[in-house]
Amino acid sequence: MRAAVLDGYDRPLRLTERPDPVPGPGQVVVDIRATGVCGSDLFLQKGGFASTLPVVPGHEAAGVVSALGPGVDSVAVGKPVALYYIDHCKACRICEAGRVNMCLSVRRMGVEFDGAFAEKVVLAARSVIPVREDDDPMAVAVLTDAVATPYHALVRIAHARVGETVVVFGIGGIGSNAVQVASYLGCRVIAVSRSDASLEMATRMGADTVIKSRGDVVERIAEKSGPGGPDVIIQTVGSADVYQQAFDAAGVGCRVVAVGSTLDPVPIQVMGLIWREATLAGSRGFTPQDIREVVDLHRRGAITTDHLVNHPRPLNQVNEALDDLRNGNVPRSVITFGSGW
Repeated sequence: MRAAVLDGYDRPLRLTERPDPVPGPGQVVVDIRATGVCGSDLFLQKGGFASTLPVVPGHEAAGVVSALGPGVDSVAVGKPVALYYIDHCKACRICEAGRVNMCLSVRRMGVEFDGAFAEKVVLAARSVIPVREDDDPMAVAVLTDAVATPYHALVRIAHARVGETVVVFGIGGIGSNAVQVASYLGCRVIAVSRSDASLEMATRMGADTVIKSRGDVVERIAEKSGPGGPDVIIQTVGSADVYQQAFDAAGVGCRVVAVGSTLDPVPIQVMGLIWREATLAGSRGFTPQDIREVVDLHRRGAITTDHLVNHPRPLNQVNEALDDLRNGNVPRSVITFGSGW
């Protein structure tokens, strides 16, 4: 099979031939049909995840089950599936509480073990989610992360409610979908970005107000939010400066949710949180249930993936796809392996 391998940080991926994977007990092999190219892949490439190298990146994927390991009876060969990139034990106290994304023995596809920038992957049978033949593979792939991540942040972490004001910082592959999910939930949405094109996309996704990021962004958020300030802030940008803006913009009782990854420290003015009874929470990925729910929303036409899947590339252009994302040319790229299932 063909695979794109990361041999070292700050290097391009290397396209190579590898033996087809063989499933072990409780595992399946999936023939990949589509894999989203995500900001996390850029973070991985520069060493942000301290991954196991060499590794095949790619964690946002859909495909068809092609082989079963011993003991697998939960899915059949030929079944189209979404892939859940977190290998979880299902037995620790965190998994038993339903928070499998926080498993105490977590291993991540495309980080600790080989991922979906390849024609085939092998993973635990519990990590594949059956979908329908009439689902689009590219849509399913990006739904598993680009939509499920902000869905998890808004629904599971922020508990966003109808009529609340939600501010989204950063309108890329994650932020654009935070906008459309918050709009679907009945919230009033304020989108913040330094890019005019991104703000136009935010409007298409359902933003009620857009703010171009500059020095007075905190004051303009306060003005547009009204008395008390925003109820929820979703921060998707990997920038300490933007995190500072998000903290400063928090309203009374505001839930600030950290989604964007950065290794840079951010000072927090604790009295500001206390005085406003604001909270800061991290949101780490998503769960299989989040994937099921966003796939269902997509089937019902409640959310779209059109803005995420219109820049497909073949596997031999994976570095160009990463550059597209790095340079801000697209909110998402998708690596495709043929058409359909």
